[in-house]
Amino acid sequence: MTDPLTNLQCPIPISDYPTVTLAHGGGGRLTQMLIERMFLPAFDNPQLVQQHDGALLEVNGARLAFSTDSFVISPLFFSGGDIGSLA
Repeated sequence: MTDPLTNLQCPIPISDYPTVTLAHGGGGRLTQMLIERMFLPAFDNPQLVQQHDGALLEVNGARLAFSTDSFVISPLFFSGGDIGSLA
């Protein structure tokens, strides 16, 4: 039996984009490319190079990691506003 999902392809080719798109916020390959190609070179520092998704703190000899969660707004356009006006 073959897995029908193994041959799926993204409808948007993974390549260079002149602008940031909604696809860059999906947490996948495009997000990683955006971080590696734009944010890391622009804001290069030891903390960012680790690419940890939380804050690492040392408190009384113990290492603590703090992270936040976010919410996805759907639909993007709704009565009385849109995702951009909320930002």
